[in-house]
Amino acid sequence: MRYKFISIFFISFYGSLVLAQNNYKGVVISTENNQPLAGVTISIANKPIAITNGKGVFQFTDSNSKVVIGFSHIGYLSQLNNYKAAQTITVTLNPSGTVLSTAVVKAFERNTSLKNIPVSVSVLGKDDLERYSNTSFLQAVNTVPGVKMDERSPGSYRLSIRGNLLRSPFGVRNVKVYWNGIPFTDASGNTYLNQLGFNNIGKIEIIKGPGGSLYGAGTGGVVLLDSRVADKDEHSISINTLAGSWGTTAADVAYKKNTDNLNVAFSYAHQQTDGWRNHTNMRRDVANYTGFFTINKKENIAANIFYSDLYYQTPGGLTTAQMAANPRQSRPAAGPFKSAEDQQAAIFIKTFYAGFSHLYQFNNNWNNTTSIYSSNTRFSNPSILNYQRKTEQGIGGRSITQYQNNRIKVHLGGEYQYGFTSSRTFGNKLGVTDTLQLDDEIAAKQYNIFLQTDISLPENFIINAGVSYNNYNYGFTRYNQRPVKTITKTFDPAVGPRISLLKKINKNYSVYATVSKGYSPPTIDEIVPSTGIFNPLLDAEKAVNYELGFRGELVENKLFIDASYYIFYLNNTIVTRRDASGADYFVNTGKTKQRGFEAAVIYYPIRFATGFVKELKLWSNYSGINARFKEYKQTINDYSGNKLTGTPPKVFLFGTDVITKRGLYANVTYSYTDIIPLNDANTFFASQYNLLIGRVGYKRKLCKVIEGEIYFSFDRSFNTPYSLGNDLNAAGNRYFNPSAPENYYGGLKLKFNL
Repeated sequence: MRYKFISIFFISFYGSLVLAQNNYKGVVISTENNQPLAGVTISIANKPIAITNGKGVFQFTDSNSKVVIGFSHIGYLSQLNNYKAAQTITVTLNPSGTVLSTAVVKAFERNTSLKNIPVSVSVLGKDDLERYSNTSFLQAVNTVPGVKMDERSPGSYRLSIRGNLLRSPFGVRNVKVYWNGIPFTDASGNTYLNQLGFNNIGKIEIIKGPGGSLYGAGTGGVVLLDSRVADKDEHSISINTLAGSWGTTAADVAYKKNTDNLNVAFSYAHQQTDGWRNHTNMRRDVANYTGFFTINKKENIAANIFYSDLYYQTPGGLTTAQMAANPRQSRPAAGPFKSAEDQQAAIFIKTFYAGFSHLYQFNNNWNNTTSIYSSNTRFSNPSILNYQRKTEQGIGGRSITQYQNNRIKVHLGGEYQYGFTSSRTFGNKLGVTDTLQLDDEIAAKQYNIFLQTDISLPENFIINAGVSYNNYNYGFTRYNQRPVKTITKTFDPAVGPRISLLKKINKNYSVYATVSKGYSPPTIDEIVPSTGIFNPLLDAEKAVNYELGFRGELVENKLFIDASYYIFYLNNTIVTRRDASGADYFVNTGKTKQRGFEAAVIYYPIRFATGFVKELKLWSNYSGINARFKEYKQTINDYSGNKLTGTPPKVFLFGTDVITKRGLYANVTYSYTDIIPLNDANTFFASQYNLLIGRVGYKRKLCKVIEGEIYFSFDRSFNTPYSLGNDLNAAGNRYFNPSAPENYYGGLKLKFNL
């Protein structure tokens, strides 16, 4: 009887202990790719009790209903927090690498972390691009020190790097643009960046200074675009919509799929706006297919196929008096010239672009990447002066062979581009073509051969040196003049060297020095501008750039700084002129000198936290440039020593980003832009302006297969009127293109995981 009582006692006692055990279950996700993380060690009081499986799931029991659980994994920051039994536990672990080591940069084919890049380069990732309204890249690009993107009216963009805007009455010139490593800038030097939809691009790298040692002609810098593709193991359909001020609406739908052997994305986007000013309607439709395919262990191929249909009205510049009277008006009629609205001034661009690349890995040391592209653009421009219609066809290719071992990396290759333009200019009779004035055909051909070497030296020195041989020529034929003859212009071949030396002080600090040369021949639109006058005397620009830079993580994972100082000399500078009608033409002006200091600072008071505020980021960028004409005479006028046209001496930005654990977020940006000289004589300036830009939103997973986001954004100027883009050296003092003093947008995103 006594043994029976003892047995019942022990069964009851230990049974109560078993009943007191509490279940804990959850999943661990990596913030690097938003995927489950296997092999994470789960511990209580530093004692391992479980490990996550292949799906990132863990499970264990404990006698306590509330415990402090630790999560650790090699290559990730450990995390410790309180959890209750039976609650849904979702833990996100962040990579332990510093800001410098986790930012992978492709510039100059380095494909390494930012701390190992011996040149000035800035990277805009998906999060940087989506801090604003999702209507364009402009606001994100303008956060980069030394870079200014203009918008004279919706759809009309210009891009300048370190003050290089003199050659761009519209469009992007003297900046070489690549998309997924394939040339997007055509053989004539033009880039229709405004044809890209916001959601086509997931990453932008901006290289400052001449990049001719590897990227051919150009003194203004290089832009590398990467498509927005699927995340790891993603298979989804997403729908994004937005609406806002001045009749702005946009919608896009995207399909994405990622497996071990492929990553494909197909998207279609539509955007339109009525614009703030009169005669500033814009409409854009874009379809894009991007695919990356692994054929076998040695081969990969990629395809990027793109079609864009863009239309935007061009309101024209205003004088100071016209802007004061009514900043929303388009250019009115004056003298013999009708108004912009009467002439239905606008741009119509339709482009088909297809690029393909092939990577072959011969062995661990050797590989080759070869790419080709073809493009066709239909361009129409009824303007106040005339009506121009062009068909532009282009082909090209690029091949790079790479050798690398532990200490040396060598790139050898070349690039070839050919473009053919058929251009006809008519009279413009209220937006309808009238009598034929000009009938031209223009062929442009350019190629470059390059060699680049990276050598890792003792004492943590890295030397990066490259040189290229560049050749450019064009042929021009005017068929409505007799006798018909073709004029061929071949520019003197140019050698573009660059040498950079970088010293890694430790894992968190590096300093570098670089010297580079570049040259930039005039584009087709500069040789045969809107005046229609062929200018065979226009010569190529030549430049040399000296630069010192520093990058450092002053407090690991907390405080980061990237700063550089440069001196840039430009000879045979090409500048814009305008005749009495407002038509553009171009001349070489002598020499310019630009000295500048740029700095970017990022500070994280809160990062990787487990409380309500998950991350708090403070950042600031500064650009200071003393840009002047060194030698410049125009007939009897001597502009030597004047400030460089179109370049603000100072630009300052400050931003704050807050991310909460519940999915709420907020982004606030303040920017200041200094006065801008609008003509070479420095008699007209655009006023300084201050902008406040904000976005708040909420993201959450609605169910197992649906993710949602809703957001609201705004931008407001404290200076009215002001302009995001001015006409330089404008005839009749029509310099100003006023911008909307404030804009408001709201957006909704839905993502369906298939």
